[in-house]
Amino acid sequence: MNKSELIRSAAQESELSMEVVRKALNAIVVTITRSLENEELVSLAGLGTFSVKERAAHAGINPATKQPLLIPAKKVVRFKPSSTIVPGKKK
Repeated sequence: MNKSELIRSAAQESELSMEVVRKALNAIVVTITRSLENEELVSLAGLGTFSVKERAAHAGINPATKQPLLIPAKKVVRFKPSSTIVPGKKK
């Protein structure tokens, strides 16, 4: 499901206009992004938790040259789904 499909589905589910849902979704995405940029935890009950973690530097291989290289440490966004989410289960 892409963003347009999500908006369409949420509009039908909520009986709100697609434009209202689009604005709300965009505001939510901006808010989550800002929180993660500030390394704040974002927890959505029933969905999961977004967090920022430090990925350690590690060895890798350049696929073009097959030469070893050091991949530097960096911060990455992690998502841990809620235990209530079960793939394939219809609600």
